[in-house]
Amino acid sequence: MASKFIDILPIELYIASRYVSANLKQSLIIMLAVGIGVALIVFIPSINLSFFQYFLDKTVQNAPHITLTRELDTMPRTRQAVEAVLQQESPKAQLLFSDQTNTRRRNISAYKRLMAELGRFPGVTAVAPSVREQVIIVKGSQNRTASLQGIVPSLEIAVSSLQSDVIEGNLEAMGPNDVFLGSALADELNAGVGDRIQLITPYGSRSYKVSGLIKTGVYQSDLSTIVQPLESAQKLLSLENQVTNIGVKITDIYQAENTARILSNLYQLKARSWMEDNKIFLDQIGNFRVIIAVINFLIVFAAATSITSILIMVVASKSKEIGILKAMGTAPNAIMRLFIIQGIGLSVLGIVAGFIGAYGLITLYNLSPMAKSETILGIQRPPTVMNTEFAILAIIYALISSILASLFPAWRASRLDPVEAINQ
Repeated sequence: MASKFIDILPIELYIASRYVSANLKQSLIIMLAVGIGVALIVFIPSINLSFFQYFLDKTVQNAPHITLTRELDTMPRTRQAVEAVLQQESPKAQLLFSDQTNTRRRNISAYKRLMAELGRFPGVTAVAPSVREQVIIVKGSQNRTASLQGIVPSLEIAVSSLQSDVIEGNLEAMGPNDVFLGSALADELNAGVGDRIQLITPYGSRSYKVSGLIKTGVYQSDLSTIVQPLESAQKLLSLENQVTNIGVKITDIYQAENTARILSNLYQLKARSWMEDNKIFLDQIGNFRVIIAVINFLIVFAAATSITSILIMVVASKSKEIGILKAMGTAPNAIMRLFIIQGIGLSVLGIVAGFIGAYGLITLYNLSPMAKSETILGIQRPPTVMNTEFAILAIIYALISSILASLFPAWRASRLDPVEAINQ
């Protein structure tokens, strides 16, 4: 049986497997070192990146990729300053500046024409107008400040995930006297579907019926969101036929900054991308990846050191056998391959054990109370899933480190003098 096995497998692979079984404790230590390293490389990033990815998905889905607005009036508002400006400008400019000194609210009037042009812009997949203002919501003796969003449901659904966040009611059936509330805001006001609330603005107040509830999973958003039809919001805020924002959805979300810059220059409007709004968070993700890279290097270095140390011990303990192999005519390259195969084989077994360990750690973490708690951002933690990117990196790191760690012991074994090795 053994002779048939030798005939089937290369001699280096056969001898390497014998060395592994003969030095079982050392082999288990190598497998354990690689397995722990792989498990940590997969588990640690998976916990954090699952949350980061969930937050990014929520951020990107809950709001347009790019938001166009009219900038606030930054011109001096004193009469003397305005007159000084008007002396240098044309009559047409005088009219514009005079208008800007009367009010600081600059909204988008010809938004329908602008939306038609944006819809033809390369990379733009959807466009939706909206009105966004701070209001006071009152129910009984309860009142809170909240963010009113006036939308066209059929258009808003195309640029955000608002429809999927609705937990009660039909968004597209919302009438002119209806509002949808964030779930946390409704809880604070003790308001449910069918109840009436009052919205107070600097331009007046009006009573509305709660016809639905929205839950995004982001607590602060759910605590401050009020949604109603665009025309109702325009009437409540005395906006006539104006909007404050135009949301834009694009094909490549990571081109949002470049596209926003182009649109801003083209239409002379202020354009903010989701990347600009979440710059601090994106920077933190970048910093986290740097930290993880350093940790991974230390883990791989520790695993590689253990592989090197143990294989050196194997070379020392098997020097007589290596000398006999060389005396029988085994080439130095074959001796090197023998120990490299041994290192790679044990690393592969360690990788398998590491993935089993990582899966077990992730499962235990998802079952723990910590995984079900909210973060400091008021966001419910999503279930942790194994990160594919770092799983692939763990395999690459483990294989490369095992090869590199095996080189020195393998080279040392290939350089042994057969006479001295046999006489030891």
